[in-house]
Amino acid sequence: MSDDLQVRILRDLVSFETITPNGKTAISYASNFLQTLGFQCFELTFGGVANLYARLGESSRNLSFAGHVDVVPPGTNWKFPPFTLTLDNGRFYGRGTNDMKGPLAACLAAIRDFCSLKSSPISPSLSVILTSDEELMGDNGTKKVIDFLMKKNEKIDGCVLCESCCPNDVSGSYIKIGCRGSLNVNLSSHGTQCHVVNGKISGNHLQKFISFLNSLLDEKLDMGSEKFPPSTMEITSIDVGNYTRNIIPNLATAKLNIRFNDLWNFEKLEQLIKGKSPKNVEASFERFYEAMICSGQKFINLIEASMSKTNGVKPEVGTLGGNSDAIFIRKITDVVEVGSPISGAHIVDEFITGKDLIRLQKIYYNIMCDFASYNL
Repeated sequence: MSDDLQVRILRDLVSFETITPNGKTAISYASNFLQTLGFQCFELTFGGVANLYARLGESSRNLSFAGHVDVVPPGTNWKFPPFTLTLDNGRFYGRGTNDMKGPLAACLAAIRDFCSLKSSPISPSLSVILTSDEELMGDNGTKKVIDFLMKKNEKIDGCVLCESCCPNDVSGSYIKIGCRGSLNVNLSSHGTQCHVVNGKISGNHLQKFISFLNSLLDEKLDMGSEKFPPSTMEITSIDVGNYTRNIIPNLATAKLNIRFNDLWNFEKLEQLIKGKSPKNVEASFERFYEAMICSGQKFINLIEASMSKTNGVKPEVGTLGGNSDAIFIRKITDVVEVGSPISGAHIVDEFITGKDLIRLQKIYYNIMCDFASYNL
């Protein structure tokens, strides 16, 4: 295995300041790398967002790997420079090392190793899908690439999304097979503006609003379902826009996000919120996607068997974590997520260990080898 290669790739990728959606430098880098291996590369730009579809081989069996090169802003108080790969005590630090330039570097190195094989009993086609706006979940990334592939009548038989998705601290120990649904809730509480000394007389709607929000958080939505964990509700913002101490403002707002399983749909959740809302509270909603399983069992079995052989232990299979580009890829093929720990995503001093890089490279490489002879 070319362990040095994945570090070189990761160093280059981290050096590109690809804050969403500015990923053209990294997309071109990946395209150039894959072209040297013989891939036909399509650099696709939609709405100013750089994307890539690359394919190698003429076989009708096409195994794809997908991911994103964009990262969230680094923020402040880093111990190490966020856009310079730094090795310290077995950890590689830099923005995107975990989510998801580290897994991507491991994947590209594994593809190089697979392409260097002298011969194999079956040589499937390989393809790569990359985008620059995954952190925005925008309309000009993987979603548009999939539309391009559908118009091109491109056939893909299975896809591995190299996403940070492990709920534990060991890369490649989890197979994410689906996504919970996501519903954003916007709440507005309307009351009477008054001097603070008259709060009791006028009725302080802020205090009632806080009690209402707490009652929502106390709501136990469910205990989970066969393939999904329990649904959750989290407050993401509370604002009154008040910079003085002696006024009770007439408006307060809050934002919630509900991650829900297949026991719910948008309509049922919206009815729940509206039914619990006081008369002075208005609710509006932003729908994302409902809960979905993104792969059939045969492809899941292949990935599970390959990872079990690689790791020596059976990986966990589930749907924990956030939404990803799997929701778009599933339109044309089975897709699972295999990557690094989700706990490392978006943190200050983001890192991935050298052991994790090697582990992921072996996993991706063996999936390619096993796919060649697996009967889907």
